[in-house]
Amino acid sequence: MQAEDPLQQARAIAQSIEKLADQLRPEVIRAARADADGRRDLDRIEYALGTIGKALILTDYSINEEKDIDKLKAFRESQKGMG
Repeated sequence: MQAEDPLQQARAIAQSIEKLADQLRPEVIRAARADADGRRDLDRIEYALGTIGKALILTDYSINEEKDIDKLKAFRESQKGMG
């Protein structure tokens, strides 16, 4: 494996997520909410997005005590009750 592989992987993931976000239109969401399987799929999407968000925030997170700790606390607070 080359040192660039993770960078290329990040680029590919970003492009894929952007394409998928374009497909998640209101009519798709409404149709999914009207169906039991669709609701499960929306829950899976929400969980995956939450996992991505957590990874982006918490991976290699270096805390600047005066600036960033409030962001981390707010994130943790927002996650309470979502599990």
